[in-house]
Amino acid sequence: MKKSTSITLLTTGIGLIAGLWAWYDHRTQNTPTKETKTKDLPEDNFIGSLEEDTIPITPVSTPITKEKGIRLSKPLSKLSKRSYTVPPAKTTIQEPLEQSYETTQITITNTSDTARKVRLWNGHQKPPLSIPLPEDIQDHVVRTIRTSGSQGTGIYPQGIVVNPYNGKTFIANQLSNSISVLDTSGNLQHTIVLPNFGNPYGLSPTDLTVHSHADSPNYGKVYVVNTIGDSISILGTDFTVEKTIPVGVRPVAIAFNTVNATLYIANIAEDTVSVINTVSNVVTHTIVVGKAPSHITIHPETGQAFVLNSGDTSITVIDKDHRSTDTVNIGGGIQITTTAYSPMTNHLYVVSSGNSIVIPIHLDTNRLGDPIRVGNDPYAILYHPNNGFIYVGNRGDDTFTIVDGNEDVVDTLSLGAVQNAVTIDPKNDRIYSTNPTAGTIALISYAKESSVIKVNGNYFEKREDFIYNPAKIEHIRFVFSGTERFNVLDIEHNSMTGGSTNRPISFSNYGHPQNFSNVAEVIGMKGIIIDGHMSWLFQIAAKQTITIITYYSQIETSNLLEYAILNQKNSKI
Repeated sequence: MKKSTSITLLTTGIGLIAGLWAWYDHRTQNTPTKETKTKDLPEDNFIGSLEEDTIPITPVSTPITKEKGIRLSKPLSKLSKRSYTVPPAKTTIQEPLEQSYETTQITITNTSDTARKVRLWNGHQKPPLSIPLPEDIQDHVVRTIRTSGSQGTGIYPQGIVVNPYNGKTFIANQLSNSISVLDTSGNLQHTIVLPNFGNPYGLSPTDLTVHSHADSPNYGKVYVVNTIGDSISILGTDFTVEKTIPVGVRPVAIAFNTVNATLYIANIAEDTVSVINTVSNVVTHTIVVGKAPSHITIHPETGQAFVLNSGDTSITVIDKDHRSTDTVNIGGGIQITTTAYSPMTNHLYVVSSGNSIVIPIHLDTNRLGDPIRVGNDPYAILYHPNNGFIYVGNRGDDTFTIVDGNEDVVDTLSLGAVQNAVTIDPKNDRIYSTNPTAGTIALISYAKESSVIKVNGNYFEKREDFIYNPAKIEHIRFVFSGTERFNVLDIEHNSMTGGSTNRPISFSNYGHPQNFSNVAEVIGMKGIIIDGHMSWLFQIAAKQTITIITYYSQIETSNLLEYAILNQKNSKI
């Protein structure tokens, strides 16, 4: 080999080595190192990881050689003068969730003094966010049941009672000699015509009661007072008239005694009370009371009967053995109409329509308490066992005065026309009130949504959006005000066939990374779909606000079936 050729090759080799070293040095100075940036993040910045990827380093032009993976376009001696683009390598650097996912924020506030159940996101069934409780008297709504068409009652409806045997409502129609039976939705289901025994005006039914002993063969039978017929009629559970029993003169009121399973009937024209044994269906006692008895209330524990005597403004007390034991004088010059017993206070409450007051009687001493001022011309009264309130119907201004266990007036509500009789369906939290002159029934119930639970305005709109554009959850943050937090959140999935499955998520496993006691970073809900079939069920404490920040990604339409199958599998775990 010639000397000149050897020198040329040596020089070229040195140049190649120098160029490669320069390229390596340039790479190590510009390529970021792998690290996890967590220490300097803000306290509430929960972060997610990006997957590691390998990106090849390539110069700017020309094909790549298979042996070295380097693009060569000029002699090696000029390699060090080439310009290279070195893209940064994608590493496991963690980024804020806000940069990678969509978010929605729900803020829920419980303004009441009691804990409430909350249900989020199930939009297909349109359930309430939170249902009213019995004490939410401001959430009462009223519907009027009229006599026309397929709904309603007969002529001049008076007494009314809800039968616990079948949940149906029975109404005595005084001027049409019939009993209307409403179903649980308030629609007319049956009309029972009473026999008139040759009387052209009928028997004039005015009041009713029901046998409420579930273990008795007579459970569910309804007893009707016939004012003109001087009798009572017994209605079977098949809506037929089983028997008619004569009583005193002009009976106007009836009550079933739950302690001794007997009936008490007030005979207004002869100042007596008839007692009927419900097994033998015969009158066993006739008790002399005050003048013009017109209403009877039974003490559910002692079996005492309190007979309101409208003619001399007194109350006759009869024990469970049918003996008259006391007379409580209310006072002269006033008109008394009805009574109600409250186990909350062990007081009997007497309505005085002329003075627009309600008078408590302390039953441990039979002495009068301080009068309670109510609305104009009160008439009807009842005790609501689900909330402990007394409802006083005021005919003069068509309002109900609500009295609590401290005997304070807590509200006055307009709930339809108020006339003669009221009754309650405790199972469904409904009150019925009859209006004879208009021939209507007021059905008082509750609104669908509780007014004490407040939620930010776009929640319902967002719920509808998720029905048509399902979301896949990545992460959820719960921020609780105060010191309380719920322990378990139930994920309830409702299938198209009506079935449901529950998946509880314990919040004891989730706390904020910086140990904030009332911030929960919930990773256990990752992958859950919000699509209108899924409910989040939890409890919010009294006077508490919960902010829920949800990080999610919208699901592509083509992937809906895949995610539906995945959710179905997860719900069975």
